[in-house]
Amino acid sequence: MYTLKRQGAFRTNLLASSIIAVSFHSVNSFAQEENSALILEEVIVTARRTDESVQSVPVTVTALDADALREATITSTTDLQQAVPGIFLGGSGGPQNPLYVIRGQSKGLIGTTSPAVVSYFAEVPQPAWGSAVPQVDMANIQILKGPQGTLFGRNTTGGAILYAPTTPSHELEGYVGVTAGRYDQKRIQGAVSVPLIEDKLAARIAADVNKRDGYTDNIGVGEDLDKVDTEALRFSLLAEFGAFTNTLIVDHFESDNDGYNIQPATVFQPSGLNALGVVDDVIAQVDGLDERTNTSAFAQHERNKRLTVVNRTEFEFTESLSLLNIFGYQETDLDYAPNMDGLGTFNSPVMEAALSADPALGPLYVPGSAQTSIVKARLIDQTKQISNEIQLRGHSFDDRLDWIVGYFYLKAEPDGAGQINSTTVFQTQFQFNHPVAGLQTAYTNGGGQHFFLTDESEAIFFHGEYDLTDSLSVEVGLRYTEDEFELCLGSDAVPAWLGSDPVLFDESTCRNGDTSQILNSAVVTESSDATTWSFGLNWQATDDVFTYAVLRHGYRAGGANGPIFDGDLADYQTFDPEEVDDFELGIKADWNLVGIPVRTNLSYFQGEYENAQADLAGGVTTPSVCTEGVTLTPDGDCDATDDPTGGAVVLNVGDTSVSGVDLEVVARLTNALSVSFNATVQDADVDKIYDQDNAFIASRIGGAIPFLYFTNNVYQANINYSIPVEGFVEELVFNANYYSTSEAVKGDTEIPSYSLTNIRADLRGVAGSSIDVALYVNNVFDKEYGISSSISSRPLGLESFVYGPPRLWGLEARYNF
Repeated sequence: MYTLKRQGAFRTNLLASSIIAVSFHSVNSFAQEENSALILEEVIVTARRTDESVQSVPVTVTALDADALREATITSTTDLQQAVPGIFLGGSGGPQNPLYVIRGQSKGLIGTTSPAVVSYFAEVPQPAWGSAVPQVDMANIQILKGPQGTLFGRNTTGGAILYAPTTPSHELEGYVGVTAGRYDQKRIQGAVSVPLIEDKLAARIAADVNKRDGYTDNIGVGEDLDKVDTEALRFSLLAEFGAFTNTLIVDHFESDNDGYNIQPATVFQPSGLNALGVVDDVIAQVDGLDERTNTSAFAQHERNKRLTVVNRTEFEFTESLSLLNIFGYQETDLDYAPNMDGLGTFNSPVMEAALSADPALGPLYVPGSAQTSIVKARLIDQTKQISNEIQLRGHSFDDRLDWIVGYFYLKAEPDGAGQINSTTVFQTQFQFNHPVAGLQTAYTNGGGQHFFLTDESEAIFFHGEYDLTDSLSVEVGLRYTEDEFELCLGSDAVPAWLGSDPVLFDESTCRNGDTSQILNSAVVTESSDATTWSFGLNWQATDDVFTYAVLRHGYRAGGANGPIFDGDLADYQTFDPEEVDDFELGIKADWNLVGIPVRTNLSYFQGEYENAQADLAGGVTTPSVCTEGVTLTPDGDCDATDDPTGGAVVLNVGDTSVSGVDLEVVARLTNALSVSFNATVQDADVDKIYDQDNAFIASRIGGAIPFLYFTNNVYQANINYSIPVEGFVEELVFNANYYSTSEAVKGDTEIPSYSLTNIRADLRGVAGSSIDVALYVNNVFDKEYGISSSISSRPLGLESFVYGPPRLWGLEARYNF
């Protein structure tokens, strides 16, 4: 059995067993005293698709409202990680393609895998690729942990992230703000609500332009890395006519930068680098770099353009019966070219000898022209998605039963070029003198893979909560889902080199098998269905103590690998759905300690996963020097042109499990001072590894990655101090945030543990005006830390990290009206 680090096991079991004891003790000992001048604010969430207090929701949920988002200086999707323990944002190709990880569940890095943690914008599920949601004029962000398959659909075996934009109000109000910061940051943002018909029709416009120079010095090809250049524009229209309410949202977002910093950290031996004879050259290049200096082999870039349209319609038939419809349409155009290994190219003596000795090529080969790259990439994803959800909500049996029944439909399909993945592994470019055509350039491998995926999902669902007594209720959810995908895929007829532009064509070229542009094209179809459910008991022990226990069964759809496999790899063309059985036990309590209001939320979770999907990433490639029938290869032959995309496959690795606890403690010590502490402590195991018929895969199955960026321990603490300052400002608000995480495990790689401190001071109502001024410093101690892994493969011989930002500071000014 393969086991991840177990240092948190004792603490997990101790905290889990304490929940039951605390729940009974709370009834007798934590009853709220007489109302005090000090109170904790109520937090409203929509974790069960309706507005309710977070303290009465049987889900582990963290909610950040607009003020909390400002005070934590959350300006991008990746900033969430430092505000919410237990969520990891590793990135998959860059910040515009975030990889959400909750309780060890995420999205595969390759193939047509579905994310296990789904993000929602205005309750509309986001696309699997390019799903970075612009942090502009948000009302709140909610993070739901654990399987949410009954109310939030397929694939949410890890959790859901809910982004709620601010809706229009029926008063003329808004704000405009500017920011200036380190690395020449310039940002302007604002929003305004305009009443059009009194109390009936209102509009809101929000916009954001954010620019900042890169903080990583690129001494190679291209511009400095890690810059920011984004633009966002949102229009919302709210109509309220009696029992009818409609909200229309049109959101446009663009991001364009010169790529991000990837730093090689470790060279493994023996590996493919030894086989190529370049290991010493690689080590010398790695030793010449540091965390803030990069030598890119080509001009990198990351571009994302998104259009989102949401229309939410509500109609209230009676006080106990209403109808809700949520329509979503989205277009995504994502294009990024990362220097995956963080290195340049190398002259391999092994490849030099092999090309010179080739019977046909040798006499024509230009000596010394061979240049070999380790891993380079280019990914383009052009997708459009339509979704619709209709719900009928009601109250029955004298309001003892609250229920929802609904239907959900989603279709994602190619929009133009579909997806192109031009990841190359151990690719060599060389030149030869053709007798007729003259000097020619050729490549050993490297045709990009084209994926034209049409993915459809339909579901019907029911969710209800019935009050057995005034304090005890039973909750049941049931959902039936059918998934189908049809994938036309093949290899580019023209090899890619160092992130070069691939040939763009539409799906008809793939289906027609035009060999002048696409090779080995074929259509793969797959379907699956599943019934997911939840069953829970909720006990409102007192007005201030709520406990719950819930069992959940979740499901994540299967997918396909590319290109078209044959031989020993044929059985790995597709992979099966993943299923989870999850148990969660929790207590949420507000209590009073010598006049100090304290909130404690504690939950224990345990998930058992069957047919766990895992990345076997890097090294699933045909060796550069190969003898037919002798060398062990992925598909049994020495033809590298049909190797898996990026040298990786997704497969069902076996059975896995995850268990742990989430803890939140909030205390208001005085009217001016409040503190909070949050923690996630968890463990993960691979309980069973399935036998593999493919000898090459079997020899490497130990390197499969069912848990991406799994962290055993994450802690976060916050201090908020706010006081009025007479004669100068209405209020001074000071925030200090501390974040600490243990190692993040990804296969053979461990991203080292690190801790960060962020501070911010807000002056609100300067000189009695409507102007707020703020100064923030993130990463106060200027620490160098890895936030994700680019390459983590011993067969390839390299481990590379993506590094987080250095110390960043900024000065903000905002006018409210």
